[in-house]
Amino acid sequence: MPLDPSRILGAALMATLAMTSLIIGVVIGLYGRPSRRTNAIIMAFGTGALIQALALELAFEGAERLIVEDHLSGIASWCWIAAGFIVGGVLYYLGNRWLERYGAALRHPALAKLYLLRQKREHSAELLSRLAQVDLLRSLPPEEMEAVLLCVQPVQVAAGEIIFHQGDAGDALYLIGQGKVEVFAHSRPTTSAIPEVVPLARLSNGQSFGETALLTGESRTATVKAITDVTLLKISKEHFDELLDESPRLRHAVETLNSQRLLQNVAVLHERPDAAAWQKMALANIQRLSRKEQEALLAKHGATGSPLALFLGATLDGIPASVVIGSNFETLDAFRYTFLVAIFLSSVPEAIGSTLSMKQAGFSTRRIFTLWSLLVLAATLAAALSSIFLAEAPPVLLTLAGAIAGGGILAMVSSVMMPEAYEDGGPPVGLATIAGFLSVFLFAFI
Repeated sequence: MPLDPSRILGAALMATLAMTSLIIGVVIGLYGRPSRRTNAIIMAFGTGALIQALALELAFEGAERLIVEDHLSGIASWCWIAAGFIVGGVLYYLGNRWLERYGAALRHPALAKLYLLRQKREHSAELLSRLAQVDLLRSLPPEEMEAVLLCVQPVQVAAGEIIFHQGDAGDALYLIGQGKVEVFAHSRPTTSAIPEVVPLARLSNGQSFGETALLTGESRTATVKAITDVTLLKISKEHFDELLDESPRLRHAVETLNSQRLLQNVAVLHERPDAAAWQKMALANIQRLSRKEQEALLAKHGATGSPLALFLGATLDGIPASVVIGSNFETLDAFRYTFLVAIFLSSVPEAIGSTLSMKQAGFSTRRIFTLWSLLVLAATLAAALSSIFLAEAPPVLLTLAGAIAGGGILAMVSSVMMPEAYEDGGPPVGLATIAGFLSVFLFAFI
């Protein structure tokens, strides 16, 4: 059939109208700076609107089209819709995970937090592998290790170097990650004016030293010297005291170790968990990012993130909606605005949250505006192309394309908008979601 310029132009204009809400959200995010709670409530409202549009505009009406026009059974129609939603959700998931490697997760606060948390776990894996060899720390439940990670400072000591001297103030606990050290003391001279050196112990991988002075508050009772090049994990006295206050099990383990050393120089602690299993459990229990960690990781990955990856990620979020608008548009009089309204309402808070996240990651105002403006243009083009290739398509193809787009939208809503809304807004977002659902549902009767 010949192309209908008015239909193509109308589809493009409808998509542009829906996506201009992104620019509105960017302006509000940059200059209005709404509270996170306010934006969460608006986002929940938009989420409810989208869920209603997906359920009725895409799923139900798509199945109804197959039943009426292709005379399929209800189950067969459901299978086509289900297949499309599943394919769309899987494509969104795979595309999102691939783009995350290049920094695209920074476009949404919810995705950014999950991405940065995975980065933290990856960076913590090497350190935890060292800590897992330390008997003293393996006395701790793995779920308590997140606090310890924040306190550990890796230190390299060359062979022959003195780590601390007898009589020094006790300022830190040392854990041996790799290498050997010698512990010795200087006895008080009796007949000779030269103090006698008394060897006390040789310690190696997985052992610790320096806790006696920290527990008693007195000066160091021995000197420690590196026999080989040594990798140490240092916990300062301030952090050590905080850990003891927070973890009774660590306090008991340290006091037990100290008592044993007073009796027999060095103790061997038994019945510790397997190091590899302990490390795995400790990594699994890294569940949060401090604000300082989040800001540092955002700045790091924002500087290295690919602008193209961010654009493709934003396109992954926005293009499916344009495909639905373009493929379903015929004329202005016949067009149902329910889906368009849902997209408009949900895009404003999405853009606000994304703008705040990108700004925190160090993106310039110009860069942010450019990204979202390009997305609006891409959405307009996608709607026009959908109108050209899908508007006259067979009912099965048209329904399947809409369902695939709907699956992508639903995956985005559930992985980005819903977690972000609840985290920042709390229980009231449930009521806001219902309000959004009912408000857009009203358009079906207007």
